[in-house]
Amino acid sequence: MVLFYDKKNSFTENNTQTASEIPLSFNYIAFLIFIFGLCLSCILAVTLTAGRFIEYGIPLFLMDFPTGIICGIACFLFLAVLSGLVLQKTLNTADSAKNILSRSQKISYFFSLLTTLSLTAYLCAVVVHVFKTGLFLSESFYLIFLYLCVLAVHLKSGKSSLAHMFTTGAFILILVITAFYSGIALTKITRKSITFINGEAFTLASAQKNNYILAGFNTQTNKPNGKIIIVPQKNTLMEQSVFSPFNRKEDNND
Repeated sequence: MVLFYDKKNSFTENNTQTASEIPLSFNYIAFLIFIFGLCLSCILAVTLTAGRFIEYGIPLFLMDFPTGIICGIACFLFLAVLSGLVLQKTLNTADSAKNILSRSQKISYFFSLLTTLSLTAYLCAVVVHVFKTGLFLSESFYLIFLYLCVLAVHLKSGKSSLAHMFTTGAFILILVITAFYSGIALTKITRKSITFINGEAFTLASAQKNNYILAGFNTQTNKPNGKIIIVPQKNTLMEQSVFSPFNRKEDNND
C-alpha cells in the first residue's frame, strides 16, 4: 500500500524521517499551536451549537458566534497540550532517547487520545439519556464505527509520515462529528423549562446578545415542534413570561 511500508523497511524509513525533520524554534511552534487550537475551537464550538439548533428546529442563519463556548474549548485544548508536553518531558529520559517518536507520530497520538476522551464523554451522555428516557441514540453507532475504523489504521505498525497525517486528519474529523452529535445529545438530555404563549408551549432555546429565541415544545412527545419565536431582549413578552421546569412523568401522572 502507498501509505504503509513493510516492517523490514520501517526502521530505516523512520530514521530517515527523523533525520529529515527540520528543527523549529519554540516561538514558531507555539504560534502554530495557538492558531491551530483557535481555529479548531471555533469549528468545534460552531458545530456543537449547530447540533443544538438543528435539534430545536431553528435555522442555522440565526446562530450567533458562540464566543463563550469557543473560550471553554480553547482552554480545554490548552490544558490538553500542556499535559501532553509535561508527559513527554517526563517520559523522555536518557534511557528512552532512542524511542522518541517523530513529530507526525506525536501529533497523531495526541489527537487519538483527544478523540477517545471526547467520544467517551459523548457516550456517557448517551447512557444518561438512556437512563432518563429509555431511548437509545442510534447515531452513536455511526460514531463508534468511524472511530474503530480510524483506530485500526492508527494502531497498524510501520506507518509512514503520510499515514500519520491521514489518521490525524481522520481523528479531527471524528472530533467535529462528535461535537455535532454532542450538541444534539445535550439538547435532549437538558431538562426543559417551558412557558405558554397563546396556549402553546415554548422553551428558551438560545439567549443571544440582542434576542431570545423560543422554540415550540410538544409536551406530549417531549420534543420541539419546529415553531420558533424571536423576541428582543427589551420586550414585555419576556418580562411577563414565567418559565417552569417540565417533567413529563409528573404530567402523565396528572
